[in-house]
Amino acid sequence: MKVTKSAGYALHALMYMVRHSTQLPVTAVTVAKAEGIPSDYLAKIFQQLAKARFVKAIRGPKRGYVFARPPEQITLLELFETIDGGSMFEDCFMRHGECGGSPESCRIFSIWTEATRQIRKELENTTIASATWGHPEHRFMSLPESLGCSGKNNEAASSASIS
Repeated sequence: MKVTKSAGYALHALMYMVRHSTQLPVTAVTVAKAEGIPSDYLAKIFQQLAKARFVKAIRGPKRGYVFARPPEQITLLELFETIDGGSMFEDCFMRHGECGGSPESCRIFSIWTEATRQIRKELENTTIASATWGHPEHRFMSLPESLGCSGKNNEAASSASIS
């Protein structure tokens, strides 16, 4: 089980959209600058998010992305498995051995199955919206220098961006 960098970036992008929902649509470039994500990489992730119908692209003068579904209906499990292309919990990490791997025949497999069941349940019960508001605002406390003002005005701009 591993959450990839792409899935992490997707989560950060969607959390940004939740926090800035009154300013949507938002471009991939804006999110990339705010979150410190390579913009070309994030543009590809947004294409995956649109294909999976988490977001939709808005064309025209006010272009960018908006949610295609409410963030209260998108779970972390669904997001991670969509971006990473499959189940996070399909197999035992010890399965390369010859034990035949079942909860009955292998104590390690039994422990693994129970642990991943609990993690899966947590990810199924956590939505993008609840993850956003329960997440520390470490990335959102200030604007990157490229978006902010210089000097003392930068603190005022950063504070204004949070509200």
